[in-house]
Amino acid sequence: MIHIHKTGGTTIRRHLWQGRFSGRAFGETRPEWQGLYTFAFVRHPLDRFVSAYSYFSQQRGFDGTIEDFAEITLNTTIDHTGTRSSKAEIIRHHTIQQTHRFYCLTSADDLYRFEDFDNEIARLAAKTGLKYKKIPHANRSEHGLWQDHITGPLLDQLCAFYARDFAELGYPAP
Repeated sequence: MIHIHKTGGTTIRRHLWQGRFSGRAFGETRPEWQGLYTFAFVRHPLDRFVSAYSYFSQQRGFDGTIEDFAEITLNTTIDHTGTRSSKAEIIRHHTIQQTHRFYCLTSADDLYRFEDFDNEIARLAAKTGLKYKKIPHANRSEHGLWQDHITGPLLDQLCAFYARDFAELGYPAP
């Protein structure tokens, strides 16, 4: 499983992929994973961004505005790969583009859509031979539609930042 933050990965690991998860690797795929079925869940880039903002605001103690959060996300000088010892590094780690080489998304055999999570979980279970069951969502935040949070210049900045996600993952850009 390629775990892209804020796409249901924690839910999958906890409830469906129990005992089958052999650790994380970011920016690379481990040699022992060669030949294994590889998949990822992806999500509309702006919905994912708002979900991350809401998660950090509601559960991780971020007390800034969505514009402050975007400033961190857009700041490419903040490391997202290392120790992630600062809140800004952790935020960047959760909000980089899904198509960033850090996630190795090109290694995925299949992509599943967060927007149709329950049906996609059933499809994944069928593909992998796992018993399907409806699973509760972990780390869910309350946030509404991305359009309620992102407008004007911020929308333009985030659309530019996530342009590759829109293009390669087939989500229509606003």
